[in-house]
Amino acid sequence: MEKSSPKTSFRRVAIYTHNKPAKEKEERQFIKEKMIPFLQRNGVTEIHGDIRTVSLLESAVDLIDDEQSYDLKIGIGGDGTLLKMMRTLQKNDGLLLGINFGTLGFLSELHPSQWEETLTQIFRGKYFIDERMLLKAFVWRQNAHGEKEKIFRAYALNDLVFGHGGLARLTNFRVRVGRRNLSTYRADGLIFATPTGTTAYSLSAGGPIVHPGVNAVTVTPVAPHRLTHRPIVLGADRAINLDFDARAESVSLTVDGQIHFSMRPTDEVTIQRATRTAKFIRLKQSHFFRTLRNKMGWGEKK
Repeated sequence: MEKSSPKTSFRRVAIYTHNKPAKEKEERQFIKEKMIPFLQRNGVTEIHGDIRTVSLLESAVDLIDDEQSYDLKIGIGGDGTLLKMMRTLQKNDGLLLGINFGTLGFLSELHPSQWEETLTQIFRGKYFIDERMLLKAFVWRQNAHGEKEKIFRAYALNDLVFGHGGLARLTNFRVRVGRRNLSTYRADGLIFATPTGTTAYSLSAGGPIVHPGVNAVTVTPVAPHRLTHRPIVLGADRAINLDFDARAESVSLTVDGQIHFSMRPTDEVTIQRATRTAKFIRLKQSHFFRTLRNKMGWGEKK
């Protein structure tokens, strides 16, 4: 969902960078000589960085407080850097901005060569907000008293991917939507993707592209044993429940390709739309279709 921006004051800013040695010198120079002086000139009173940024700048900025909210979070790198930002996204966080020092930069808005012009525009309030839904996952496990306990929680901007823990063998994934049985997938894995994530791993596995303005969750099997098990698009208004084949040795959960959690086959999972959202800064409207064409070559002739 895109909407015009209200007048915003950015006082607390957090900076995240990716870990690519080949870009280290360029990123350090950009942040130290350009980004930080600009932020200070434009009313930013607190500038914090993630561990990588603090190291890059030799502790010239303080470490991000993961429990505090920020008016603006800036990811300097590629899409992986923006996904890293999701791990510390707080309910009251403000806006997110990507500066593409990576390869594809599907979610990034700003190119380093245009940084001053575009940042000036943003600090004057001339931008749009692209609000993206998140998925929230809970893993439940029975304790010694037979009671279910919540042992893991995660937020995903792209996807939640379930697979076998180690051996290359099929696993049964039993899926219910609300109280109704959807199906039991016998496959190498199962991908639950947000609309944002439908252009990532889900797309590679044969899933559909879903516009980010649609409140939906796609379920895409990875190498399903049955030819009839095709991807399906579900509404995001009902919780999805997942359990596994008890004969499996272990089950893995990967969040946005960055967080890995090992589960027991007797664990259960609840997936639902999160109440918090990710609010990305965009300079133009209709960003999604343009990005599909320009960055992924969607519908274009070679």
